[in-house]
Amino acid sequence: MSMMLDVYDYFKKMQDEQIILYFKGEITDSLLTSILQLIDDKLDKGAEDTKVKKKVFNILLECLQNIYNYYQHQDNDNPKYLSAVLMIKKSPEAYYVLTGNYMKANRIEKLQTRLDHVNSLDSQALKALYKEVLENTTEEPTSDTGGAGLGLIDIARKSGEKIDYHFDVIDDAYAFYSIQVKVVI
Repeated sequence: MSMMLDVYDYFKKMQDEQIILYFKGEITDSLLTSILQLIDDKLDKGAEDTKVKKKVFNILLECLQNIYNYYQHQDNDNPKYLSAVLMIKKSPEAYYVLTGNYMKANRIEKLQTRLDHVNSLDSQALKALYKEVLENTTEEPTSDTGGAGLGLIDIARKSGEKIDYHFDVIDDAYAFYSIQVKVVI
């Protein structure tokens, strides 16, 4: 009986939200360009403040770069693990950018530690950390995916909210990593 209420509540909540984009599949260069252009066009047609549109677009860009970077560092040819999920939805009070992709299970602890650290910081501390990472970036990548490690910090700074994340362990080798970022209207 309680499960039925949960499903009802879920669908009731979905009625108040507008799905702007939903995608499931492999992320490619050309697809990234198309998704970004589509969202840019849809945001331009909306009646939102320019600052909100810019935040949503920039957060989407960072999230897609994170997924794409994980793809570039996969050493598995199994198409199942090259699939990603992207959804952008709008409720009366906020936009939500949701992404998910497979990752190596042995990277969970390091990524979770980084996410928890970023989520523990206020806006001033995030700004200071961003500058510190930017100033200390050498020619050596600081993240597992070859970047400087600024993406999560930038997402938290631009959204002004905590990054909601989850890891679903698939097997000993892989997990599905998902994040949801809220941008208040």
